[in-house]
Amino acid sequence: MSGPSIPPDGTADPLPGDAPAARHQLPVRVLAYWRVRAAAFGLLSVGLTAWGAAGLDWFTEPIRWAVVGGLFVWFFVIGTMIRPVLRRRFLWYSLSDREIDLQHGWPVQTRTVVPMSRVQHLKTEQGLLARRFGLADLHIHTAAGTVVIEGLDGGEAALIRTRLGELAGLTDDV
Repeated sequence: MSGPSIPPDGTADPLPGDAPAARHQLPVRVLAYWRVRAAAFGLLSVGLTAWGAAGLDWFTEPIRWAVVGGLFVWFFVIGTMIRPVLRRRFLWYSLSDREIDLQHGWPVQTRTVVPMSRVQHLKTEQGLLARRFGLADLHIHTAAGTVVIEGLDGGEAALIRTRLGELAGLTDDV
């Protein structure tokens, strides 16, 4: 297994994403895709909550509708306007001949480095809505689990899958 080695002086080999120029972000149209998904989920959730609140006698009417209003603000203001922008801003990925480097999250940031030698198989996935926006998800499977890069350009996802397959020695499987 080859990976980053730590020399006696304690400094490790740099990771692909350590150089900001090597980092890739998702296309801007992923914002509209995430907003439509959040709005659809929010509409369903707020609608079901309003329907349920109309029949509850446990709380006073102002409390019931305050809960519905709070969910509306959460799903439609935060979920469709703020969260997608932050999600795209803090998500990046970087590829090298040896590793896949991915970081996402705010305020808790998660950075995952997958050595090419650990990649077992690759999959691209494109639902109806993602296809409408020209986006796809890339699933990178290892023995330890799956790493997903969501919202890639559809063509770029296919190119990355092919390149990673070649680098990981999976050309027969891709």
